[in-house]
Amino acid sequence: MNDIEAIKQLEESGQYRVIERLSAPQRYCEGKPATPRIGLVLDVEATGLDTVRDKIIELGFVAFEYDANTGLIYRILHSYGGFEDPGEPLKDLIIQITGITDDMLIGKHLDDDEINVWLEKADLIIAHNAAFDRQMLERRLPLAEKANWACTLFGIDWQDEGIASLKLDYLAYRLGYFFDGHRAVNDAQATLHLLTKALPESGKLAMVNLLTHARETSRRLFAVRAPFEKKDDLRAHGYRWLPGFIFNENGKQKKGVWSMAVAEQDTEVEQQWLTDAVYAGKADQFTFKDLTAKERYSLREFKND
Repeated sequence: MNDIEAIKQLEESGQYRVIERLSAPQRYCEGKPATPRIGLVLDVEATGLDTVRDKIIELGFVAFEYDANTGLIYRILHSYGGFEDPGEPLKDLIIQITGITDDMLIGKHLDDDEINVWLEKADLIIAHNAAFDRQMLERRLPLAEKANWACTLFGIDWQDEGIASLKLDYLAYRLGYFFDGHRAVNDAQATLHLLTKALPESGKLAMVNLLTHARETSRRLFAVRAPFEKKDDLRAHGYRWLPGFIFNENGKQKKGVWSMAVAEQDTEVEQQWLTDAVYAGKADQFTFKDLTAKERYSLREFKND
């Protein structure tokens, strides 16, 4: 009995589910896309989770060709993986999570020229938790600020697809494969593979779902001057505290605000909730910023212009 026959027998029993190890192909679809675009799936490993202070220690990406209308992914165009010495010892937790050691980083530098070439070529940059990867990369390579970004963590309707955990390895498992994670190129390859799969409930291609969200306009609301006693209501409604946000009040600078991003179709309802539930019927107390893929997930999204 060969592997295919064994897998079929196990799955037909109803007692087993077989998943495969990811073997990253050089092409997903044959032929050429009718409306060709270049995508870049990117992953960053860093000294920590603070996008303002921590440093990149590894960057990996996979560049690929896709069709803007169908979402089908065609050729793999290029891949890159590189280390960078942060100039400080790694924390034990980072070594444990990533498998990267201080010895692996000594004297290493990312290839800025090679990375920038593909940042310029890409029509869309994709990451799993793009708010982290984008903000880390923008500090290191400012060219990343000009790109359109999308996020496989928050830019796909996983909850509607009956998937509760958004960890990349769990998503891969639910869609039928596994991989060796927490290394930049491996994670990038696994994220790209995710986009080639049909979602379990809707049957839509994951890449189509991602592109739909990336093309939408959203609005980030800032509940400035919200009464202190409304903090629990705001938190329960999905707002989070941004301690670094600066605004003016009576000629003085103040820091900190409750904020949330909402889809364009939900803007009117959410703004009415703020007016009624937080500001006691006083309209126009809050501020907002409209977002596209150019600004979304960047640190600029969370700053007062």
